[in-house]
Amino acid sequence: MRSLYLLGLVALALQSGTASAQDIFVDQSISFTLKPAIRRSPLLEARRTSPDYGWIGAIPALPGDEPDHIVALRLQRQSRRLIGAQADILPAMGASGYDHRPRSRTRMLSVEDHFALSDQVAMTLGFAGLKVSNRNANVTIGSGDDRLRARDWFLPHAVVHYRPTSAITLSMDYNESMRAYGDTGFTGPLGLSRPDFDALRRSLRPEKSRVASIGGQWSGGDMMVTTSLYRADIRNGLSFADRAYLPANIGSARLLGVRMMARHQLTPRIDWSVRYQQAAVETMTGRSVQEREMVLAAAWTSRAWRVAAQGSRTGRAALAALGTQQSPLRAEGSIEYTPVQQGRQRLRFAARFINPSRLVSIGLSGPTAMGSLHAVDQTRAVMFSADMGW
Repeated sequence: MRSLYLLGLVALALQSGTASAQDIFVDQSISFTLKPAIRRSPLLEARRTSPDYGWIGAIPALPGDEPDHIVALRLQRQSRRLIGAQADILPAMGASGYDHRPRSRTRMLSVEDHFALSDQVAMTLGFAGLKVSNRNANVTIGSGDDRLRARDWFLPHAVVHYRPTSAITLSMDYNESMRAYGDTGFTGPLGLSRPDFDALRRSLRPEKSRVASIGGQWSGGDMMVTTSLYRADIRNGLSFADRAYLPANIGSARLLGVRMMARHQLTPRIDWSVRYQQAAVETMTGRSVQEREMVLAAAWTSRAWRVAAQGSRTGRAALAALGTQQSPLRAEGSIEYTPVQQGRQRLRFAARFINPSRLVSIGLSGPTAMGSLHAVDQTRAVMFSADMGW
C-alpha cells in the first residue's frame, strides 16, 4: 500500500499554522495477486496496462519466471476533502456532529484472470467497477448532503494475445470504461441556485465507452513498431469549457480509427518516437469529423533522472464544450528523480507540464479512460508530485 495518506498528514501539519484550509487528497488501495507455481510461458504480457508516457500499444515482455496463471484483485479508494484549521473544524461539524464540508470520493474495483492457453496464446478476462460520489458539491446551498453520484460495478474487458514469432505479437482487445465528474468546488466553486443544481443533477450523466481493437507489435533490436485498428462508442461525453468548472455532457459518437507508433532506442540513454492517429467520428447528430494527431517525443534517462518532452500537431475535436478552443500545436514535458527504486521500495519526485488534447479519440486510449474527471484534467498546468511506496 502506498503511503500517500501519511504524506498528506505531514503536509497538513506543516501548513496548518499558515493557512486556514487545505485541499487534501488521500489515495488508499490494496491489491492481491495469486501466482501458482506451474508451467512457465514465454508469452508477452496480455494484461491491460496504461501507456508509458503516451506510448500507444506498448506490450512489455514477461519475465522468464512468470507463471501461466495469474489472478489479480485490486481495491482502491481516493478521497478529496477540504481540511480547515482546528478553529474551523467544530463549526463545520454543527450541533448534530455531522461534517458538512465538501468531499469527493472515488471507489474502484478491478478483478482479472490472466492465463496462457499455450506457448503462443495468452488471454486476460476481467471486469472493473467504479463509484464516484461528490458530497455537498454545490457550495452555495450551504450545509446538507446533496450529492452528485455515478456508479457501475460491471465494466468487462478481455484481451487475447497471439505470438507467432519472437518478434511479432498480435492482439485483440475489448474494454468498457466509465468516467464521472469528481469535483466538489475545490478548484472553482460549483455555485448554483437550488433549482439549477437540481436540474444539473437530473441531466448530468457519467461518460461511458466501449472499445474493440485489433493490432500488432514488431520488435527488433532497438526498434519497436505498433499499429492497431479500433471501433469505439462513447455515450454522454463529459467535458469542461475553457476557464469553466461546471461539467457538461457534450454528446455521443461512434468512432473508427487507427493508431501507429514507432520507437527507437537511439543510445542507452536516449530514445525517441513518432506517433500518428486518425479517427472518423460520427456524432449522434449526424455530423462526421476526421480527428488527427501527430506526435514527436524524446526522452533522456541517466541513473535516477529522466527528462522527457513531446510536441504534437492536433486537428479539431469532434466533441467539445461550447467556448472551447485549443491551439493545434501543443507541447508537454516532465522531469523525474527516483533516488530509491528497489523491489517494492520506491521514492520518486516529478515535475510535469501538461497540455491535454481535447480529441475524443485521445481520451479513449489515455490513462484517464476510467475514473473521476476533474476540471483541471483538461487544462494546461504545471504539476509537482511525490510517490512513495514501501
